[in-house]
Amino acid sequence: MMHVLGAGSLGLLWLARLQQAGQPCSLLVRNQATLEAWRTADNKLIFEQQGHQSQQRANVEVATTSDTPIQTLIVATKAHSTLAAVESVRHRLSTLSQILLLQNGLGAQQQVSHAFTEQRVLYASVTDGAWQPAPRHVIWAGQGTTLIGDPLNQRAPEWLKQLDSNAVQWQWDDNIVAVLWRKLAVNCAINPFTLLFDCVNGEVPNVAGSWLDECIAELQALLTSQAVPHLDDLPTQIYEVIRRTANNSSSMRQDMHAKRRTELDYILGYACRLAQHERIPTPALNRLLYATQRRLAELDLPVD
Repeated sequence: MMHVLGAGSLGLLWLARLQQAGQPCSLLVRNQATLEAWRTADNKLIFEQQGHQSQQRANVEVATTSDTPIQTLIVATKAHSTLAAVESVRHRLSTLSQILLLQNGLGAQQQVSHAFTEQRVLYASVTDGAWQPAPRHVIWAGQGTTLIGDPLNQRAPEWLKQLDSNAVQWQWDDNIVAVLWRKLAVNCAINPFTLLFDCVNGEVPNVAGSWLDECIAELQALLTSQAVPHLDDLPTQIYEVIRRTANNSSSMRQDMHAKRRTELDYILGYACRLAQHERIPTPALNRLLYATQRRLAELDLPVD
């Protein structure tokens, strides 16, 4: 039995795909009110892909009230909620439990690893696109590959090897932290600009101008300090992501429009704090961080 913690678009996407593949799984929600909303809807989850809809009946439970042991915990919360969410089910975890983290950015992964030393904690980099047009309705907008790895460089666990590829397209990566650093760099170079200028990804080079290239150069220096290999192609990778996702609205911009707390602190904020710790000059990134924080403050949204 797998347990999915987090009922946002990514959590529902994993739940739907696992159920579709016949994998026993349960959705963990935060409180009784959320559970009652699911029950009122007869626990029905709408899963949509390429215009085709299917309905599934989900197994839903409140995370904190059950004592049922959790063997595999898939955490799909926002980065700023991750540690508290996993702490809420600590009483259900044993030394044999394994935790898979799907978060954007960096920082949340390290927090969970440090707090749950008795459990095996795996990190993932997710490239699937998913969104919710309504509660309990998830649209799989873009199929990607989930890279998974162990920060302690252990081998892939057996439960993951047995996961039906029809459920999740995944690959094991022996250097998952480097993968997450590259993803962080891409997000740092795109998402804050989309928030600041309220634009889709494809407009970033025009609205940011040379500021974008200055940020990319600083990100290369920061990633070099973290021993991330093969960084010569980082600018090309970032511009390719911008081209490929030109019409997309970044998750950070979506959060801003929905008046939700963004993950700025775990993306650009994390990069700037580490650069300061490593004494790497990042004036362009710092300027971008301060500008986005001011923008969030103007909108009465949390700046961290």
